[in-house]
Amino acid sequence: MKNQKIIKVSAIAALAAAAAFSLSACSTAASEESNSSEESSQVVAPTIIDVATADGQTIDISNGSFVDITTGDTDPADWSAVLSDPAVAAFTAGGKSGDAVMNPGLQGTAAGTTTVEMTNKATGQVITFTVNVK
Repeated sequence: MKNQKIIKVSAIAALAAAAAFSLSACSTAASEESNSSEESSQVVAPTIIDVATADGQTIDISNGSFVDITTGDTDPADWSAVLSDPAVAAFTAGGKSGDAVMNPGLQGTAAGTTTVEMTNKATGQVITFTVNVK
């Protein structure tokens, strides 16, 4: 009888140990998965500039990064851009998308330097700045 109790207690202890081990293995695997997905899916925030202060400035960005151009009190859809080297960066016009109002922006597409001349068709304001893509 005493042996049966020892066997039962040993069996319960073995099951508890196995359960604890398997749970720790699961949490380690989940933690490793979480870490690897965090490393690969990190989002880089855009560089934000304002048309009121951008004139004459130089903006440095990485290839693939974005520049968000805030337009103050002017309509984002009124701004257009001409780039001296369109291979270095791509311009995206601002405007409405459903209920959202999107700012104009640039995305670095190749290493190099380009001059950006933005014009507001409603006010006639022109600003010029340089973008260096690394």
